[in-house]
Amino acid sequence: MRDDIRKLAYDSFYQIANAHRFTLHELEVMEDHVHLFIAMRPSQSIAQIIRYLKGASSRKLRKVFPELKAYHRHHLWSKGKFYRPISDVSEETIRHYIRWSQGKHHKKTHQSRWLPRKKAVRSTPLQMKLDAFVS
Repeated sequence: MRDDIRKLAYDSFYQIANAHRFTLHELEVMEDHVHLFIAMRPSQSIAQIIRYLKGASSRKLRKVFPELKAYHRHHLWSKGKFYRPISDVSEETIRHYIRWSQGKHHKKTHQSRWLPRKKAVRSTPLQMKLDAFVS
């Protein structure tokens, strides 16, 4: 993944969290998915937070990087999501998983999944995997 796209994705997520008053404790953007560790108010819905994150980040990334508009038909983010509460593990375990265990995903590949291929793209370039061990 291009560093400029990754940086804007990071910045976008933090801006969205600030605007909607939830906290991102940890964030890692991989080639084809994202891991987040968030804290939210009891009155907030995890599904709504995910909609905020996907929708606003997609708009911003496509505006700044026109080459991502090639995904208009298939959406930038997949419809799927995964989340779980932190009740089973410690906060430090979650941070370690997000920071260090995902290093294998950062290997360089010969073709970035962020950029359109010459043939029609049949899958989405990102899948937000929200390991939102919600605290």
